[in-house]
Amino acid sequence: MSTNRTIEQLQSTDRSTVFHPSTHASDHTHGKVPVNIIQSGNGIYIRNQDGTEFLDGFAGLYCVNVGYGRTEIADAIYEQAKKLAYYHTYVGHSNEAIIELSQRIIDWAPDGMRKVYYGLSGSDANETQIKLVRYYQNILGNKAKKKIISRDRGYHGSSIAAGSLTGLNLFHQAFDLPIDGILHTMAPHHYWNAEAGMSEKEFSQYCADELEKMILAEGPETVGAFIGEPVMGTGGLIPPPEGYWDAVQKVLNKYDVL
Repeated sequence: MSTNRTIEQLQSTDRSTVFHPSTHASDHTHGKVPVNIIQSGNGIYIRNQDGTEFLDGFAGLYCVNVGYGRTEIADAIYEQAKKLAYYHTYVGHSNEAIIELSQRIIDWAPDGMRKVYYGLSGSDANETQIKLVRYYQNILGNKAKKKIISRDRGYHGSSIAAGSLTGLNLFHQAFDLPIDGILHTMAPHHYWNAEAGMSEKEFSQYCADELEKMILAEGPETVGAFIGEPVMGTGGLIPPPEGYWDAVQKVLNKYDVL
């Protein structure tokens, strides 16, 4: 979509009509926060209103993994939209595109993953994960086993429940978050959190021990799941230290935590 309006006109309209997330609303409206209009993207680069080109290291919000300006993807979307742009999958409804895509995903997925559930965003997907934890535990009769442990500095969305999973104060302030039943253990950042002289493996075990202490303090019969990014993104691009996930998984298995 393009208009004949000047950049200044677009910026003015943005200030008067757009409610931006993670942005001070008053400062934005009154011009104290710059409006950076992204005009186009190609590959790993984006271009703003001044024609300045940036390497988009964040890939949007970690979601434009295939790059910008992929005409073959745009063409495929266009062709499918002409045929069937949308239909729900409730009560057994389906369509050819979703069936074929699901089969391809399962073919690529690790063993044990046999079905695909579709969401609209990361927040939406993690809201569904919370529901699935409760659904699973209810089926097993574990009525109290519903608490979820996330991590400090983790990012899992910005809705009420998914925002509670997120371990960043920016997403909690002013919204009375996190909600009850969602807890946070330490971030596995060796540089920030390890004691002097502690190896990565020792620190990984320390993180796992802290997780176990939290589970025991809450009561294993109340903790239903643990959630964590394989590599933490928004919280600082934090790769897991050596042995981290193996140590964490042993704790989860010990207390029957998803």
